[in-house]
Amino acid sequence: MLRNYLKIAFRNLLKNKIYSFINIGGLAVGMAVAMLIGLWVYDELSFDTYHTEHDRIALLQKNRSFNGNIITEQSMSLPLAAKLRESYGNYFEQVVASSYGGEKNLTFKDKTIIKRGLFMETGGEKILDLKIVEGSPKFPLAPFEILISDKTKEALFGNTNAINQTIHLDKNTPFKVVGVFKSLPQNATYRSTAFYSSMDSYLQKEDWVSAKTHWDENSFPIYVKLAKNVSAVKASALIKDEIYKVTKDPSNPALFLYPMATWHLYPEYKNGLPVSTGKDNILIFGLIGILTILLAAINFMNLSTARSEKRSKEVGVRKAIGSGRGQIISQFYAETLLTIVFSAILSLILAQIALPFFNELAEKQVEIPYTNLVFWLAIALFTALLVLFAGSYPAIYLSSFQPIKVLKGKMQSSSFELFSRKGLVVFQFSISVILIISTVIIYQQIQFTKSRPLGYDTKGLVQIRKNNEELRGHFYAMRQDLLNSGAVVEMAEINSPITESWHYSSNYTWPEKTPNAEDLVSLNVTPEFGKTIDWKITAGRDFSRTFGSDSNAVILNEAAVKLMGLKNPVNQLIRKDGKPLMVIGVVQNIVMDSPFDPVRPTVFEMIKANAPFITIKLKPELSAAESIAKMEKVLKNYDPAGNFNYLFADRNFNNKFFREQRMSSLISLFAVLAIFISCLGLFGLASFVAEQRTKEIGIRKVLGASVANLWQLLSKDFVVLVVISCLIAAPIAYYFMNNWLQKYSYRTEISWWIFAVSGLGALVITLLTVSYQSIKAALMNPVKSLKSE
Repeated sequence: MLRNYLKIAFRNLLKNKIYSFINIGGLAVGMAVAMLIGLWVYDELSFDTYHTEHDRIALLQKNRSFNGNIITEQSMSLPLAAKLRESYGNYFEQVVASSYGGEKNLTFKDKTIIKRGLFMETGGEKILDLKIVEGSPKFPLAPFEILISDKTKEALFGNTNAINQTIHLDKNTPFKVVGVFKSLPQNATYRSTAFYSSMDSYLQKEDWVSAKTHWDENSFPIYVKLAKNVSAVKASALIKDEIYKVTKDPSNPALFLYPMATWHLYPEYKNGLPVSTGKDNILIFGLIGILTILLAAINFMNLSTARSEKRSKEVGVRKAIGSGRGQIISQFYAETLLTIVFSAILSLILAQIALPFFNELAEKQVEIPYTNLVFWLAIALFTALLVLFAGSYPAIYLSSFQPIKVLKGKMQSSSFELFSRKGLVVFQFSISVILIISTVIIYQQIQFTKSRPLGYDTKGLVQIRKNNEELRGHFYAMRQDLLNSGAVVEMAEINSPITESWHYSSNYTWPEKTPNAEDLVSLNVTPEFGKTIDWKITAGRDFSRTFGSDSNAVILNEAAVKLMGLKNPVNQLIRKDGKPLMVIGVVQNIVMDSPFDPVRPTVFEMIKANAPFITIKLKPELSAAESIAKMEKVLKNYDPAGNFNYLFADRNFNNKFFREQRMSSLISLFAVLAIFISCLGLFGLASFVAEQRTKEIGIRKVLGASVANLWQLLSKDFVVLVVISCLIAAPIAYYFMNNWLQKYSYRTEISWWIFAVSGLGALVITLLTVSYQSIKAALMNPVKSLKSE
């Protein structure tokens, strides 16, 4: 019996090629989108689960109060880690301080590569859950022993043995390779970890030995592994006041644990509360996936019921010769099953073709798990649910026809059927218009923030980190050589990247400072820095080497002036650790951190040289490649074997929009696909309406109706439905996107024109979709139209 049902179903698919194409094509696209989104969601939810005990790993954080606001920080002191190990050993199996994962030059013989790595205290290998694949390292590692990842080993050593070989970090410190670990997966927070060594190696190498005893040296993240049966909430309550007990810090730092399981879904804190950026994205894209497949299913239901008049005689004849309603329902379910199975097969092909593009767009490396039984069970379950959802209404509705009415030709669409069909079209286009509006608002927010005054010129601004000793101690000579090369306008040095704030200090004081005043960003720069980045002096003057007193002077940004309440800041004194510093100038706020947030109050202090970052302004007359080539010749004179990593300020700044741009790109893609699916359905309905009204069109043409009149007649109902969709979509989109914008301190306004343009776009797409069928019907010979059955 099933074989017979499927055989008849296959014949019906071949008989109605256009409708079969629309149904199978729409469902295949919808299922492919749902599949890709499902893979993306699974990858997001499985972040850091490579760690066998990820539910017991946490990062230490602290909340500090400043002027009624709470700032969350993760930089801690080494004595705090020692204190937690000593006092709370029953609650923590491991307490591990770590370096931040900075880039280093790794050199073996004549080969140098740039990689990121971590220096961690004893137990760090358990925090990272490193899997050793070569060697037998003994933990804790001795100073200047190192583990490297298998990918790093391949890059440096190829197929040769790496164990007991010596590599140099930044070309001046030898490390002995004692083991190779398996590279961490792409959905791991520390996936870029290419090497691992001990904290002792780091402290000696970086000359930070004094940090072991200084509670105010907050430069290290601290990780813990909870003891079994100890919750993060309980441990947080116990350690909350450990910093305050020692430092009596007026900002009242409150410690708490930030579990690994939440790192990716809640990547940041604002005003002391976790921001669910990752979780929100999962909900958004999960909803888009569900809605996309729902749109395709609606197409199937709409077209199936719309063609009820054609199928009604078939149903009537079947019932007249003895078929029961259950048999007819089974027949229609068989057609649905066959359609969806073909769609599922096609969706796998489409998903595989689209996967490289999707991975590039989403910055992922997901794959379709063909060998995973759970994946195929999920596909089977999804297909079954889709058959039930998409097939139930058409099967039950079509099987309900009364044979007497049908065979007498008295079968007409009910008002409920027409209303539900139109309602489904409205629902489809409402979703599409919401996605269009959302895409435009996200794009507008990105462009609005990109046009924000930065306070300096990023174009042609390049930074080089002085990883190697050879580049240190030659500031004056190197600067002059670079200026003489003809590629450089100016050169300066600074103690952090220009697009990030690395150093904060609570040690600045001023007359009106409150006990819980915000920490200031503290930047050390050479006098040429302002000219190099082209900052804007709004009061006073820039640093100058001709004034010896500038070594005890500072320049404030406008945010710092506002924080300090200085009405006439120039020539006023502030202090750092009690040392008086003269304010000689004020600069326009410089956006160094997130462009979506307010600029942090910043103090610039002058140094003569030897900061870790070289900042260079390239001449605009030359291409970047020409300038870099000339620069490299100069730098090679100081470090012949150097492998220089150039950081372009404009690129680094644009990278800050990555999360929003990725979201915009993905939503744009899904909006296009949603519109495509909706238009497929609209095209099918337009074809059905034109076919249904063929005789009417012929009569109207005989009576003198023009092509334009007929086009208007056949198109107006669809236009009305889309207008209703726009009216429904506008307030819904405004509500959700306005809430989305609230998480940004620097945000755009939602303008009326966004809704107008989105609605107009939907109308144009609708007219283009239905016009083909409308004009085709209007141009048909009326004689042929009047002969149609």
